Amino acid sequence: MNATDHRIYIPEIRFGDIDAAGIVNNAVFLTYFEQSRIAYFAGLVGRNWDWHHAGMVVARHEVNYRRPIPFGAQATIYTWTQAVGTKSVTFAYEVWLEVEGQNHLSAEAQTTLVCFDHAAGHPIPVPEPWKAAMAAEGFARPDHLMPAL
Repeated sequence: MNATDHRIYIPEIRFGDIDAAGIVNNAVFLTYFEQSRIAYFAGLVGRNWDWHHAGMVVARHEVNYRRPIPFGAQATIYTWTQAVGTKSVTFAYEVWLEVEGQNHLSAEAQTTLVCFDHAAGHPIPVPEPWKAAMAAEGFARPDHLMPAL
């Protein structure tokens, strides 16, 4: 695994992320996905863009929880572009835990975002440089970076 690859994100699991059962609260996963998506996107297209005129808004989240993340565990999130439409992009994620030397899938998810001009208040097409960068990387699960399913 290449820890510097923009498709790999290791969230800091904070005490405040933990619920009464001693595990990461399910809603916190969405924050982890947002953080991994920001890191992924910055590595893919850079950080220099005007989010007011070429931003994104979340249209849909889908999460399948497989195994809880206990406090003190280390999770690794793998992120990739799953699909690009005219005005939307779908990102996919897998969250993996290493427990006693074994990898376990904790969650798999997708987020669909719509490109949006916040200043004008309406959706816009996915910018061509973004499409090109995503297409160059491909839309498949980056198996070569990840634990085996």
